[in-house]
Amino acid sequence: MKNKILKIIGKTIVLLPIGLSFWVLINGFDLHNWVYPVISGLVLSFGIVFWNLFDYEKYDDMGMVDFLESKHILKIKNNKENWTSINQMIETPFEKLQVLEKTDDNIKVQINRKFINSILTARKSENEILVAIEKKYMNFLPDKAVNYNTLRKIENETKNILDTPLSNSKA
Repeated sequence: MKNKILKIIGKTIVLLPIGLSFWVLINGFDLHNWVYPVISGLVLSFGIVFWNLFDYEKYDDMGMVDFLESKHILKIKNNKENWTSINQMIETPFEKLQVLEKTDDNIKVQINRKFINSILTARKSENEILVAIEKKYMNFLPDKAVNYNTLRKIENETKNILDTPLSNSKA
């Protein structure tokens, strides 16, 4: 619980410039009266984190590395069955996809989302398949656990997982 609170506070501080800029755009900035913009910036940035918090809390087994983040990584054992399964998911998409790059050892697709699209990359090496997903822009913002959920769909379709988002340290 302590780690989650520290992560919430950290994300709120990281998002403070966004909240502060909204206040300054709407009301302007006065050097003599800077307390209100900072407080409203903190409230706005905490609001953004709080808006995302409950979607991340649905996953009890989510590690702290993935909590309130939009970038996630999954390592899968490299075998023909797993690579075929990933290719099949791209050919019969589970979401709106746009293939950006596809070779024998690399797949890069754009997942079309409501606001900010995500990039899913699958790279095949000698021993493993590394599947990574992140927001295309502003990947420091939480994404209501949408990317994490997408990675879990891939995890459920493949076998012989080496390192899953679920195997990270628990809160």
